[in-house]
Amino acid sequence: MRAVDTAEVVFLVDNVTDSLSSNPGFVETEFARHRRRGMPWLSGKCLCCAAHGLSCLITIRTGPASSTLLFDTGPEEWVFERNVVRMGVDLGDVAAVVLSHGHWDHGGAMPRALQMITTSNGGQLVPTYMHPDMFALRATKSADGQVRPMELVPSVDVLSGNGANVIVTRDEQLLFDDTFYVSAEIPRATRFERGFPGQYRQTVAGDWELDEVMQDERFVAINVDGKGQVVFTACSHAGLINVLTHARARFPDIPLYGVFGGFHLSGITEPIIQETVEALSEFDLQLISPGHCTGWRAVSALAAAFGEKVVPSAVGNTFTL
Repeated sequence: MRAVDTAEVVFLVDNVTDSLSSNPGFVETEFARHRRRGMPWLSGKCLCCAAHGLSCLITIRTGPASSTLLFDTGPEEWVFERNVVRMGVDLGDVAAVVLSHGHWDHGGAMPRALQMITTSNGGQLVPTYMHPDMFALRATKSADGQVRPMELVPSVDVLSGNGANVIVTRDEQLLFDDTFYVSAEIPRATRFERGFPGQYRQTVAGDWELDEVMQDERFVAINVDGKGQVVFTACSHAGLINVLTHARARFPDIPLYGVFGGFHLSGITEPIIQETVEALSEFDLQLISPGHCTGWRAVSALAAAFGEKVVPSAVGNTFTL
């Protein structure tokens, strides 16, 4: 994975909005971005909308050249479009889209995102990377056994019809002159990370089978010169420690610097917060940016353990590395 000079990460969708908390100098809040772009007074008519989901725009730069990748799109088109427009983001530079895994809160807005990208880029098709297991109908079950289905991820036909050049693969990818890494399936090595407990998927025969491992989840990584490997894990159903272990093993000569994303330590996975925090210490990360599904209990535990290295994400925030 080739090193890049700098990287910019813009959170288009996240579970929270937070422009009031203090931040290090490499983070620009939503309010600050609006004021920089000319907002004359603070108004709700200017602001982004938080929603249960995640989408981030990752732009890497080396000299005068740059490349941009859209990692997930959030839950639905209204939130995605509103936030992109209000932040003044030009999607015309997006050269690829990656969906991290097959859940609605990460892929629901993909058709509209692709429409906006192709409208801005003159109609060029957008390479869009999907895992074949992402398209299954998934569900949870209530205590009385009632099936609670989840919205499907948009199909290949829907994505293609909205401007995607869909690449369905289980294999890892190096994109844009080897500057972006998209992982293959993530090995499950830890004892305590169990995926998505209680999730099911529908078989071809129409039956429901347990689907807790979620083998379709993947992460994205970049290598920032002078810092090291920065990992983007949208939901960490594979387990945050499994993700980082695989990233380190895949590029043993590139030190891990930071991790962004949802760490999925809320709700039914709260019991593994302490084990995750303890295991995380072995990676010596300089930046830990929890968001989306991490949950306030886990964010609090991370902040207590790692102090100023923890900088939570929020919708509208821009990180410059």
